[in-house]
Amino acid sequence: MKICFPARKANGEQYATLDDMMQPLCQEPHGSWLAGTNNMWHGGIHITSKSAPGSVLTNETADTAVPLQFMAGGEVVAWRINQDYLTGKYINNPLQYSSTFVLVKSTCTPDPEKKDNSLDFYSLYIGLAPLSAFPQHKLYQVTDKGDGLNQREYTGKEKDGDKAPVAKNKLKTGDSVIVLREITFDLKGQAQTFGLARMLNSKSEMTGGAFWVSLDPQYMTPAGKQRAHLPAWMQQAVAQGTFDTVVKPATKMEVAAGDAVGYLAEDIAPCDLHGVEKSAFAHIEVISTDSRMVDFLSNKAQVKSGPKYVHIHPESSVYARSGDTFTKTEGKVKKDIHKIMPQDKCHPFTDSSGKRWFDIGDGAWVSEDDVDADIGQYDLDKLGFKAFEEPSTSDMTKSLREGWIKDGFTRMAEWVRPERGIREKQVSDYYKSLLRKMDSDNSGDLSGEELRHAVNYAELDVRDIAARMVVRHDSEWFGGSSHHRWKTFLKQMDPLCISYVRKWFDDMEWMSKVEGFSSGEPVWHMHPVIFVEALSDSAELINVDAFMSLYEKEHTSFAPGTAALSSASKSNLRKVLNSLNSYYATSVEYKPNLYKLAYMLATIRHETYHYTTAEFFSEKPEIGGVSYFNKYDPVLADTPKRRERANKNGNTAQGDGFKYRGRGCVHLTWKSNYKKAQDKFGVNFVDSPDLAGDFKYAVPIMVWGMEEGMFSGKKLNDYINAGEVNYVGSRYIINGQDQAPLIASYAKRFEAILEQTSSASKGF
Repeated sequence: MKICFPARKANGEQYATLDDMMQPLCQEPHGSWLAGTNNMWHGGIHITSKSAPGSVLTNETADTAVPLQFMAGGEVVAWRINQDYLTGKYINNPLQYSSTFVLVKSTCTPDPEKKDNSLDFYSLYIGLAPLSAFPQHKLYQVTDKGDGLNQREYTGKEKDGDKAPVAKNKLKTGDSVIVLREITFDLKGQAQTFGLARMLNSKSEMTGGAFWVSLDPQYMTPAGKQRAHLPAWMQQAVAQGTFDTVVKPATKMEVAAGDAVGYLAEDIAPCDLHGVEKSAFAHIEVISTDSRMVDFLSNKAQVKSGPKYVHIHPESSVYARSGDTFTKTEGKVKKDIHKIMPQDKCHPFTDSSGKRWFDIGDGAWVSEDDVDADIGQYDLDKLGFKAFEEPSTSDMTKSLREGWIKDGFTRMAEWVRPERGIREKQVSDYYKSLLRKMDSDNSGDLSGEELRHAVNYAELDVRDIAARMVVRHDSEWFGGSSHHRWKTFLKQMDPLCISYVRKWFDDMEWMSKVEGFSSGEPVWHMHPVIFVEALSDSAELINVDAFMSLYEKEHTSFAPGTAALSSASKSNLRKVLNSLNSYYATSVEYKPNLYKLAYMLATIRHETYHYTTAEFFSEKPEIGGVSYFNKYDPVLADTPKRRERANKNGNTAQGDGFKYRGRGCVHLTWKSNYKKAQDKFGVNFVDSPDLAGDFKYAVPIMVWGMEEGMFSGKKLNDYINAGEVNYVGSRYIINGQDQAPLIASYAKRFEAILEQTSSASKGF
């Protein structure tokens, strides 16, 4: 299944790897996995501005705010939306919090052909910013007279009184925009009001990048107000019209991995010395009530799909390789002694005797005798995911002294081997000491702070081991303040806080009102990032090897007289496929669709064929000598009409016709289009136009351009949608009806190949 990390960087970029995501998460000031700063059970994690630096929404951040995103796709089963922050007082200090949440049910089915190998789990995002945190902004619609109104460049550096920025694109009559803020620019010597705007799609969602636009009433007419940045699920929830209580969707509501969740709430809570603490955060959990959990972790169904892993034994000897010969060194594996590595990263090598060897980095090799190889993605217990079950809890203040944590500490002490060195011995002894204290008489000589520190111990990847603990435990979201498990906690509470804390517990409670959780039985808790990422289908939209195998068999049958597929052409196609995988793995703007992918590949096959060398999927520019492109030149073109056309499309200097000739998957042409791509992707295509031919950039340009109608004004959605799949008509996106039936036939063939080799959805 497709998986996304819950947070993104301040600039909207995805965290590239699990390590990249975990690094800021491990620095979060509160809300740690398994044990919170209150020294009690904590079944999730907190996301703050440390790991989601752009996810606080204010009037000032309206043009840059980055929402949290759903980690896994599924069905929304419940939500609660606060209209405003919930409030209280603490010694005359104002307090506030949000109980806004959304609960999504997902199902992981590794192998549809195997019986009963699925797991149902839920992702909980709670403490999200309430409705009032979403600023209301004016809506405008382009008038008849405003047809062709300029969209002007937005850099974030514009100041009141500056000259109006340069024009980029055009609006047309009927276009709807939302204005995030207003400013005055100098336009031809006159002060004029401009708005920082975003386009609205048919669902009233903001789309595309921000731009400045004149708000002259001749060209723009007010069209009401709207709360900007409302995620699609929240728009549907708001339309249902019930607030401040738990709600079930009136109709089926689905979300996809990467869709917007919402923003961090600005929390104000009591802290030491009768003060208050302000922080922006949301709480995230991944939980399950599925009775199949233990079988799922042990891969009882023996699912073989997914990438393979190697577990390196702690006693592994290190070998040096010279060709087919491996020589034992004095070295031993000294760190990461429980190291589990992707098998393909270990570059498995079979020597002449048939023995396998694995490269563990820095020229060090280990033999097959010293590893557990071929561990499957869904052999989760072999990858460190262990189940710990705790009966219903009578007292939450004792939650870090329960059986689950004793079992967890035993495991940590066993994983960290004292024979490997001083530091390892110290850590192992540390956990053994904790166990002795816990198992003696439970006298209280082991503090909650010690226990919390032990769960979050950063040395020797202990925290990583804890993140793979799957714990069945009571939830803090059931029962409210009246539940007996909070009796001792509330007795120990500062009397000045009790009323606030009781109200908080009651306001945050939701489980009793949601089917499947209303019994109050303990539920499975999994680390929201580590566990869910382990279920990722590697995120490969297209199985490149499988695709290549099928395509090579069919290549020459695409059309009569097709030249053979050369090694260069094969390499080119692999680069295209890898670029598609890379782009869709990180893109939050566009969702991959099987039919759209098929047509994109068909277009690439046609447009990038380099007939003089018989090279398919070529990165070379459009064929032709310098003089051939004079027809696109503002000076050298042979007719006034052609020269006028060149200037209109940004080719303003002699030589621009050749300089900005066709490149990339769709043969991007004209300086203005290179500039649009530059503005979109932040790559200097204008000064370095050859970059637009590199598939690293050419593929994203193609996807963006075809989705947004950048090339002809026609979009993929115009021809490929829930109502029809019109491959012939889709040619209008690029070049009228030139070779439309032929390219459509290519798309049908690619569609058949993708059905067998891709996880792309047929849905819209």
